Amino acid sequence: MCTFSAERQLRIGINSNQALKIAEVVLNLMAIFNSMLLTKRYIGFILITIGIIPIALNAQSLKTVSVEGEAQTRIENNETREQAKERAEELAKLDAIQKEFGSYVEQNTDIHVEDGKVNYNILAGTKMKADWIRTTHIKFSYPDQPADKTKEKIIWVKCTIEGEAREIASRANIETFALRCPQKECKASDFDNKQSLYLYFKSPVDGYLSVFLDEGEITRRLLPYDQMDNQSAVKVKGDTEYIFFEKPKGTYESVNADELELYTTKPYEYNTLYVVFSEQPFVKPILENSLTTDNNYIIPKNLPSTDFQEWMSNCRAASAAFQDKKLMIRINKK
Repeated sequence: MCTFSAERQLRIGINSNQALKIAEVVLNLMAIFNSMLLTKRYIGFILITIGIIPIALNAQSLKTVSVEGEAQTRIENNETREQAKERAEELAKLDAIQKEFGSYVEQNTDIHVEDGKVNYNILAGTKMKADWIRTTHIKFSYPDQPADKTKEKIIWVKCTIEGEAREIASRANIETFALRCPQKECKASDFDNKQSLYLYFKSPVDGYLSVFLDEGEITRRLLPYDQMDNQSAVKVKGDTEYIFFEKPKGTYESVNADELELYTTKPYEYNTLYVVFSEQPFVKPILENSLTTDNNYIIPKNLPSTDFQEWMSNCRAASAAFQDKKLMIRINKK
């Protein structure tokens, strides 16, 4: 479960229509002030009510709704069945959101970046007007398709999905990507066995950051660093470039960074980096302790991937400021 501080929730922004409604309430309250002598008890009640109004209006405008969609895609020769299923799932989510909320396109004039914030999310390469909060039901099937003229066997995967989505709120436009070396120019998605992994991150605003690596059945937490114990996230400053997992110099204050080394026993495998960021503090999921191997390697703290996804869903539902960015990386054994 993910929780957010009540103090920070009071800072949620309001739009012009909401401001007019609040102004109307305030004017009415001022009339009451002029017509009667209020005790401290009544004054306190009025101030609390004024503070609650923006939150109630914001919550109402960001109502979570049930959605459903479907999509199918062919399994390409250069991808695994699991990769094709994940792609079909993303397209099905896209279909569900488009049916309920519509979608943006690059030429739309209502896409804007203001004070480092955006009012869209990217799903399956498309800018969306809503966030996918959680999946409540999902089904995959492999429909028969007629062979093409070359008689090449083509396998299709179809995804039918049901879930919950919420209209997007303005959020920080973060920049992040994986690196082969501790320099911004080393951006990469393909890595060799036993190669180091670094992460570049920059946000327009102050906030809280955590990083996870999903290996399929197990998800490992990479940031905060292992020596930070039970800290839920690291604080980052706006307009500041960070390179994480760099050692010994490091770029995150004076903390000694964990140096990451990627490893696989397969010819190649795909992992997913989840970069989690919020302007509000959030509480980490329950984790298993890190382990030290016989050759002095440390295996990071972890949890089942299903539990991780449930934690993410709870975080999205708890705060519109919570966001996660997926970075797919490939590790080649060679």
